[in-house]
Amino acid sequence: MADEELPPSRLGTKDHWDSVYEREVRVYNDVGDEGEVWFGETSVTKMRKWAHKHIKPKADGSAVRIMEAGSGNGTLLLSFLTSPAPLQDVDSARAGGQRPPKYHLTGIDYCESAAVLARSIEQSRRETLPSEIENPESDSDDDYDHDSDDEEQGCGKGLIMNDVECSWRTADLLRSDLGGEKWDLVLDKGTYDALCLSDEGIEEEGGRLPSQVYPEKIAKLVEEAGFFLITSCNFTEEEIKARYTKVGLGEYPLPRL
Repeated sequence: MADEELPPSRLGTKDHWDSVYEREVRVYNDVGDEGEVWFGETSVTKMRKWAHKHIKPKADGSAVRIMEAGSGNGTLLLSFLTSPAPLQDVDSARAGGQRPPKYHLTGIDYCESAAVLARSIEQSRRETLPSEIENPESDSDDDYDHDSDDEEQGCGKGLIMNDVECSWRTADLLRSDLGGEKWDLVLDKGTYDALCLSDEGIEEEGGRLPSQVYPEKIAKLVEEAGFFLITSCNFTEEEIKARYTKVGLGEYPLPRL
């Protein structure tokens, strides 16, 4: 049985998102406002905590490769600049020569203005985070509970700075294979929801809808034994599983949020 499609909306058009991010770039340049955090900070916290718990450092010391599809202003990816850890462990980790997590982050969005905004926000955070880490707002010794579902636990303020390299690209994931690149973790926070509101067929894919093409494209971007982590407000967990576990897409672990 074919998947039921959502009614089309302006939210599913590139023109809409070009307008959104062009405006947010202007606002950021004027007053420093980073823009909308789609689905709120809670969704960022949950996804970041899941990754911290499940994505392990590579044995050869190389960077864990993480890509966000539809990265927007970069809020989710930039949460990887820091890692959650008990405050009392920071000094001992440094003294023992323990290396911080190493990540290579790639944000991909089809709006050029989104990449411009994300680069500006990254630069600002790299300038301010070190001082926040050295001078935490609280001297509390409470441990960060990695298994807790408490939405109020933060993911990076006043903790440890990671070894992170970022790149922000402008590309249309529906019309590009990105040169065969693959990532250890691919993130989606609302991008699939937006694409499912488009009724514009993809000419290069025989006129099929973005909602049908996107899962196939994502499957090709995930490394073997890698992960695809998605947050959606339009689909249930079972609906997401049905759309992303079809014949030909490959089999990947399905994270639960």
